[in-house]
Amino acid sequence: MFFRFLFKGREPEFTLDGDLRLRHLGPEDASIFRDHLHELHYADFRDRFNGLVSDAWLEAYIADSLNNAICIGVFLGDHLLAVAELHAGGMMGEHVAESAFSVASDWRRKGLGTLLIRSLLKAATENDISTIIVETGPQNHAMKALARKFGAKMQFSGDQSVGRINVAEGLRLAGRRRSFAPLPVAAPGPAELPPGAMPAH
Repeated sequence: MFFRFLFKGREPEFTLDGDLRLRHLGPEDASIFRDHLHELHYADFRDRFNGLVSDAWLEAYIADSLNNAICIGVFLGDHLLAVAELHAGGMMGEHVAESAFSVASDWRRKGLGTLLIRSLLKAATENDISTIIVETGPQNHAMKALARKFGAKMQFSGDQSVGRINVAEGLRLAGRRRSFAPLPVAAPGPAELPPGAMPAH
């Protein structure tokens, strides 16, 4: 499945609070996405991937996410602090997508996860997604609490906690809070090319 945002015209970035910016990530953001994941503390990295992964696996994952999923990042200046991903297709069925989140260890519990899940809900409505799956390790209490805030009922499935967010219900719950005013998300910026380089065709 192709997400419609991939075909939107490029837009300027938007400032949220102070120097914080929110925008979609594209393939040109692979290096900063990698740096963000490498900066996670050991326990947070383990929670994100339910264990440790090889560098080769991580590179393949980053490329697949940035090319085939919706990825939204929160930046402080040029530093990527948090990423939310929305993956569709495979065995999940029509109108269903799976989410994934990573927040810089020193920025956890500061509201970035709430900001990102709200943005994913908006992206889901724009891409005909009615259900978002949240899957996390049983020890990731922050992620489970965040999912419950938007209506997910977390249940154990194997060694994972899995929940489903009804997008319409999640948006309704988001709208009950004044802090959940609509937020624009900028499209990916054009990739920076070294001097003399020719764009790929």
